[in-house]
Amino acid sequence: MMRYQNRHPSKPRQAAKRKGEKSRCPKATTVSFSRLSLPGVVGEPSALEPHYQSSAIKRYALANRKAPTAAERQLAHILRGLNNGVLRGRFRQQHVISGKWILDFFFPEIRLGIEVDGPSHDSNEQRARDSHKQADCDRFDITLLRLTNEEVFGNRETLVQKLRVGWSRASRRENRIIGKKWPS
Repeated sequence: MMRYQNRHPSKPRQAAKRKGEKSRCPKATTVSFSRLSLPGVVGEPSALEPHYQSSAIKRYALANRKAPTAAERQLAHILRGLNNGVLRGRFRQQHVISGKWILDFFFPEIRLGIEVDGPSHDSNEQRARDSHKQADCDRFDITLLRLTNEEVFGNRETLVQKLRVGWSRASRRENRIIGKKWPS
């Protein structure tokens, strides 16, 4: 006969065995929820703990983050190396906004979004989607800066100047959500 030993609630419970008796299920644990204890198997998800599946847009953003385009990889390298790495850790790549759009780069402290537009953004259908994304960024008080692949791979001084103009425009903008300018 097997009994469960009471141990610390954060540690899995192990089956107790009598002297000389073999354990029937050596990987058995229990899950406790208040006073209710249910046996479970190690590695099996708990029936009592909620498991939320991420949305499709977040999974797509994660996939894009793991496999960026050449222009996005180059811009991330430039941003991380700008002014001896002053921007390192201050931006997010492939950030989801409004539950339906992905910004290539997002600086949350000043609400600046950067989009790298490749050749796929030349179609009329994509331009319409880009205008809807721009409208949502305006609604959420995000300054959106659009760069082309040619700008990213072109003259670095011109690119850095455009980034600085976008940064200063975002930091000087009045915050429409709380009604004051962003702290500098």
